[in-house]
Amino acid sequence: MPTREHDPFYTLLLVLNCFTIHKATIVFAVVLTMSWVSGTQTDLQGLLIVTADSLAEYCGLTGDQQENSVFLERQLGLLQRNPSQSAINSEFCAKYLPALVDAYNTQDTAFSIPMRMLNVVAYLPYFARFLLTTARSSVCKTQARRMASASSDPADPAYLVETCQFLSTLLALQGTDSVSEEDKQMLLQKLREWNRKYQRQQITRCLKQLEGDPETMVMANGLKQHCEKSLSECGFDGCGQSGASKLLQCSRCKTAVYCDRDHQKKSWPLHKATCFPAVF
Repeated sequence: MPTREHDPFYTLLLVLNCFTIHKATIVFAVVLTMSWVSGTQTDLQGLLIVTADSLAEYCGLTGDQQENSVFLERQLGLLQRNPSQSAINSEFCAKYLPALVDAYNTQDTAFSIPMRMLNVVAYLPYFARFLLTTARSSVCKTQARRMASASSDPADPAYLVETCQFLSTLLALQGTDSVSEEDKQMLLQKLREWNRKYQRQQITRCLKQLEGDPETMVMANGLKQHCEKSLSECGFDGCGQSGASKLLQCSRCKTAVYCDRDHQKKSWPLHKATCFPAVF
């Protein structure tokens, strides 16, 4: 007989009490209960612990594991409340970013599980470095084309907001020139309609970037500098020396540079939380 702490239905009750009850939470709860009762190997406690490997699993990046949008959504919800969010996302990127982009490229829809996970990690220097050194094609161009050519809008407006947020970040990192003129005109028409209908800042920002709004472009350039800063500026607090060719790169994660060994050593206590061996 399981103890109260290990009773799946008691744990399930805690989940429902801890989070706002909405459609995704209810679906997640039902799936977990059915999995437990049916005698599958799913470990309820494991599903509530977010790791880089568990995120990869639910993105369908490990072994024969299939994508699981319900479990991924719940893990992403838990991740937002996790003080180790940046470290977990950094480890995920270091280990799985190339595989995630490959999965993204094999799908042809504007909103997908790989796109959703890319949107989560797009602010990290791992992603910025991948775009600058490893990506074989423009992710921004691909996402813009998929959004422009989509025959219908996502059923859930929240998904539309996520796609616009992702494209906005890509436009900042890879530039509006990466979008073809044809896709740009189609997107502008759609974005203006979505902006009138939903009035969400992610949609508005994406629209203004494609329109070339000066103030928005300044903000986008600021985002690009923030995401790429650690790739070209000494990571020692207060140093500020820049120029990637003159600086020493962290051989482990390749997302931080330093002007000398002394600054690298002094920066390690802060840097180590997000430093993981990168596979790219």
